[in-house]
Amino acid sequence: MGLKISRFGHWKQPTQVTKLEGMGITELYICARPSSDRGGFAEQAHSMYDNLSNVLSKHRANPCNVITEKVFFSDVDRQFREFEKIRKDWYTRCSHNAESLPATIFLHQPPCHPGRLCELQAYALFPTGGGEVKVRSLDGTSGLTSGKVVEYRGIRHLYLTNLTGGEETDGLDFVGQAEDMFARAETLLRKEGLSFRDVIRTWIYVNNIEENYSDLNRVRTKFFHEHGVIRLPASTGIQGATYPKERGCAMDLYTLASDRPVKIEVMHAPTMNEAPQYGSSFSRGMKVVRDDRIIAFVSGTASIDNRGNVVHIGNIEGQVHRMLLNVEELLAAHNFTPGDIVNLITYLKEPEFLHPFYKVYNEHSFPKDAPNTVSTADICRPEWLCEIEAIAVVPLDKQTKSGE
Repeated sequence: MGLKISRFGHWKQPTQVTKLEGMGITELYICARPSSDRGGFAEQAHSMYDNLSNVLSKHRANPCNVITEKVFFSDVDRQFREFEKIRKDWYTRCSHNAESLPATIFLHQPPCHPGRLCELQAYALFPTGGGEVKVRSLDGTSGLTSGKVVEYRGIRHLYLTNLTGGEETDGLDFVGQAEDMFARAETLLRKEGLSFRDVIRTWIYVNNIEENYSDLNRVRTKFFHEHGVIRLPASTGIQGATYPKERGCAMDLYTLASDRPVKIEVMHAPTMNEAPQYGSSFSRGMKVVRDDRIIAFVSGTASIDNRGNVVHIGNIEGQVHRMLLNVEELLAAHNFTPGDIVNLITYLKEPEFLHPFYKVYNEHSFPKDAPNTVSTADICRPEWLCEIEAIAVVPLDKQTKSGE
């Protein structure tokens, strides 16, 4: 039996899930929300984890199977301490070893829905056949940085989250923090026999992106040049702060290592130019061909044309149309469709853009049931009003047949 992909839920419901079943392994991409956007933070956070528990149970998983979390806060500085207690209590109550909590980033990136104070995306994986899955925490992390190494079917997956640079007391400026962040990532990767040359996907959150994005680009480009990173990873660079909010930047990354060949290909789209042409060292997407599937990691994508210009300045509906068109064209160029999307995150510059976003989204062929968190965040250029990222998956046999 080949890879089976199913989606459940709607953006108006407390949970959305994509379920992938294949070769004795089940994966869940989950978006969990409070049941109601009324009430205080603690009430909403408890409700969010209750809904996560319900969806895990429904799909025969448990909290021990959660590998990563991405938590969106309306005010991370005020809410973090209360949240950490709720989170740890929930995992402990569910018989989870508090020492091996999921790899998690804590983001000050307010959900766009009015009254919603928190939301999370989780990725869970567990065996459903005879195969063995080994999960361990990444050695050498400190503070709120965390990581997971997941091994199954001869592939080792590495997830590193909430990586920051510098210390709270060292007084480093943004450039110093960014340099140290990349250096720490390289150190942790090397402990696993990897390097940044192996990285497939990064997420970089910048506390003041309109002011600091050019510095981030210079630091990243210099680091890649010094470390021989030629195959640029897919990436999202977006406004966002972790805890404490004074940190200038934070990063998540994903990569894999295999005892057999894995084909990894940089993705291109006819409607967008290449990001390095305007000084940003990332690829529009990365395509990974594995044993039973082909995966597209779509970078953060905005309303841009093939000359690198912002399209539809000041027009949110126009920008959403172009943003989605660019994703469609990127996927189509590599034999995917929007119907293959398993997970999304959408970033809107203003929360009032939520209604026009959904209006245009529903006019396109994007799935209504794919997990999608819509958060409030500045984009890397002041003229951009929206950005979206995605993961798409197709069974290997399906795409092979369609290409014959």
